[in-house]
Amino acid sequence: MATFYLKLSDGKEVETSIDVPNGNEALNAALNALAQFTCRHFPPPEDLRIVVSDEARRTLATLSFTFRIDYEDALVRTLN
Repeated sequence: MATFYLKLSDGKEVETSIDVPNGNEALNAALNALAQFTCRHFPPPEDLRIVVSDEARRTLATLSFTFRIDYEDALVRTLN
C-alpha cells in the first residue's frame, strides 16, 4: 500500500492520509469523500475542493464542487 494525502478545503483546511494501492484508488477515495461531504453539508460551501497528493506531496489532482442557482429575471420579479 502507498500513502496518499487528501486536503479538504471549504474555507478551512483539513488534511488526512490514506493507504491505498495506487493513485487511481486515491482519486476514487477523494471523489467519494467529496460526494459524502456535499451530501452531509447541503447546500455545500461556496467553494469546496480536495487536493490529492502522493507520498512526496506532489499534487495528483484537484477535485472541486461548486453549488450555484441562477434565477431568471422573470422568476425574481414574480417572487417580489
